[in-house]
Amino acid sequence: MPPHTGREFDLIDWIRTQQRPGPGVILPAGDDLAILQTTPGDLLLVGIDQVLDGIHFDSAVHSPRDIGKKAMNRNLSDCAAMACLPFAAVASFALRRGTTRDYAQELYAGMKDAADIYGCAIVGGDTGAWNQPLAISVAILGRSAGIEPVRRSGGQVGDAIYVTGPLGGSILGRHMSFAPRVNEARMLTGQYRINAMIDLSDGLSGDLAHLCRESGVGAVLDADAIPIHPDVQRLPASDSSPLQHALEDGEDYELCFTAEPGVVGCYSIGRLVAEPGIWVEKNGTRESLKPRGFRHEF
Repeated sequence: MPPHTGREFDLIDWIRTQQRPGPGVILPAGDDLAILQTTPGDLLLVGIDQVLDGIHFDSAVHSPRDIGKKAMNRNLSDCAAMACLPFAAVASFALRRGTTRDYAQELYAGMKDAADIYGCAIVGGDTGAWNQPLAISVAILGRSAGIEPVRRSGGQVGDAIYVTGPLGGSILGRHMSFAPRVNEARMLTGQYRINAMIDLSDGLSGDLAHLCRESGVGAVLDADAIPIHPDVQRLPASDSSPLQHALEDGEDYELCFTAEPGVVGCYSIGRLVAEPGIWVEKNGTRESLKPRGFRHEF
């Protein structure tokens, strides 16, 4: 591993000034591992996600603070998907060579802005420089805090399918400025028995397919019940209908969950069925839906 440069140590020293011990955080950055204290019997959930220049954001267009916010919010959305409370995070920057310290600090500040809303402490990480575009990885730790984590695998035949908000057209800006549905997830699981849940990062059709596969069920969607975001009307003309955008556009970061019928405050868009597959019903006609959405190409 190449040695740390003086500039890198300067940045690390600055980041350490932004972190403090606090409730549950015995030691943030400064040693090989952060030391965290959870309540006996509580569950600590851990995940990791990354954002890449040219894929998840465009550094020529988006500000470093907004990029940092998105990197953190994607992980906070994963906490929402399992109804856990964000607890702590560590972050890794692979900076393009020549990146200024001010730019790197703004990236970090954006992450901290997002994490602070949920009391999520950033407790460490790593920095590096290379000749490739900016890449950021964030690992998140969440606490169950009295609510059993909701998995993708608990969906039951007869469950209603819900989403927490309108879908489609996020590319016009919402993919950078979305609010993770952490509070909504905690509220829903406190009021209802939520059997399965996922956050919509890759599109409704694709992510619902993940949930169905893990639960061993199929789904029938009501075309007229799927909420379409007004942003869809602002998209350039294409071969895709508004409904297709709602089904296939990625990075809405709303929650899709299943429960017994009767959940209020969310959109009921269909039901789980025993037969594997996904269908869309409209005007009494049912058509098979091929899951589509954002795909990571290698």
